[in-house]
Amino acid sequence: MKDRGEPRIIIWDIDGILIYVGDSYRKTIVNTVQYYFSECLGLKLNKYLINRATTQEFKLAGGFNDDWELTYAVILCYLSKLISNLDRKPDLEPHSGDLDEMLERLRYLGSTYPGDPLRLDLKKITRRIEEYGGGLDATEKTLMEFFGEDLKIAKKFFFPELIKRIFEEIYLGKDLFCDKYKEQPRFFKGEGLILNERPLVDLKTLLELRRKYYFGIVTGRERFEAELGLKNNFGKIFRPDLMVTREDTEAKKPAPEPLLKCKKRICKKYKLGEDAGAIYVGDSIDDLKAARNANFYFIAILSGTANARERDILRKKFHEMMSDLVIDDAKELLLYL
Repeated sequence: MKDRGEPRIIIWDIDGILIYVGDSYRKTIVNTVQYYFSECLGLKLNKYLINRATTQEFKLAGGFNDDWELTYAVILCYLSKLISNLDRKPDLEPHSGDLDEMLERLRYLGSTYPGDPLRLDLKKITRRIEEYGGGLDATEKTLMEFFGEDLKIAKKFFFPELIKRIFEEIYLGKDLFCDKYKEQPRFFKGEGLILNERPLVDLKTLLELRRKYYFGIVTGRERFEAELGLKNNFGKIFRPDLMVTREDTEAKKPAPEPLLKCKKRICKKYKLGEDAGAIYVGDSIDDLKAARNANFYFIAILSGTANARERDILRKKFHEMMSDLVIDDAKELLLYL
């Protein structure tokens, strides 16, 4: 490995590192999947299709740093299973992209469903997704292997635009959705789950670290949510101009471009040489891969994973992948840095 230099920069992920998102983003994934099948398709479901532990299984498979794409993948899995349960398969042309037509198609599909339970072994599916390399492409390869031609039919009822719209309304809530998109929500008019977020790192720790290191942010959030979350939880600790969000690069983690772009901004602002070492602090396999690809040091923090068993699994995974440091709480950074 190329020399990584003496660390002078710390670049932080937000979700699961600076801010606890188990009751916000993770819960939004669960609720969006449920809404798609219970409200859009009109299925009578007697329990939730997934839970927060399911979202972690997809995260561990890799390629799902983007929570929208994780939600897309889960919904495509269940659509494929639903189609496989039908004796008579729907025969429809590709849709026009109109939201009302999407909803009409989903209601039609729901009306033809016999009511069989949508049981799906997602552990088996996520293991195969991981073997294929993770992400949406690997999901489609896996579902083609499991369900064959039923996947092609399922994709006629798979509408990422609609899924994203439902996700954003549930996550942001009525007022923030209006602020961001300049229109009224259509599916959810309550308070957003973003209000459940809380800081995972205390200000004293951040201020102590900032005395010695230059700070940046690389996150999969859009800038609206990133700036809002950081301002609400940390005030002015982090500079918006040293933040790289999903709009700032076409490539996403685990590609190195977001990390390299953030480092370049920091070096330019503070007149650092290109040989200045950088640390990325994250909580996912994609975060570690991104750090490796950018030739950064990587520190994994596990405080965002509330379940002890999931935390132990993640810790083992990080050690197997040779993370530079794995700690339970950000306060421990003061012992090592």
